[in-house]
Amino acid sequence: MLKYIPLLLVAQLLVVAAKPTNPRLFNSDDPVQRELERQAKAETVQLLNSLFRSQIAYFSEVKAALNPQTKRFQDISLYITRLAQAIAEQELDRKDQLWQNIFEEFKDSPLLINKESETGLTDLQYKAVLTGQKLQDISTRFVKDVADYFWEMTKISGQVVGNGIANQNE
Repeated sequence: MLKYIPLLLVAQLLVVAAKPTNPRLFNSDDPVQRELERQAKAETVQLLNSLFRSQIAYFSEVKAALNPQTKRFQDISLYITRLAQAIAEQELDRKDQLWQNIFEEFKDSPLLINKESETGLTDLQYKAVLTGQKLQDISTRFVKDVADYFWEMTKISGQVVGNGIANQNE
């Protein structure tokens, strides 16, 4: 059951690491550099939205197995609402701040830990809900999205370096 907690922690680290904030890479008046910065930010926004959608999909599956009258159902509903708000945000820094706020708001919430009084399910039932095939598929898709992001950022980084070298040679 706890094997999905690392996914949430990795997601948090990705949000912090993904932001292209090195001003030395993007402080040029060069239109090529500005376009590369725009591409890097767009890729980061796409990754964050993928993260949020993956979590919405995951927790929607969990929520579907819960009684709507339980505390966990309500907690998950609020979490999903906050994630949807983060997806709607277009500006990267604001999106990052929303994610930080969501993480702070829910870091002490046991969304993945069963308390029968809060879920209405036994430990075995909740474990089955948390580890179902659909949930594993969602996690797999997210890992693929992360790999795609790092590939795209590697290509953009190579273009930044190549453009920087070309500018120095001029």
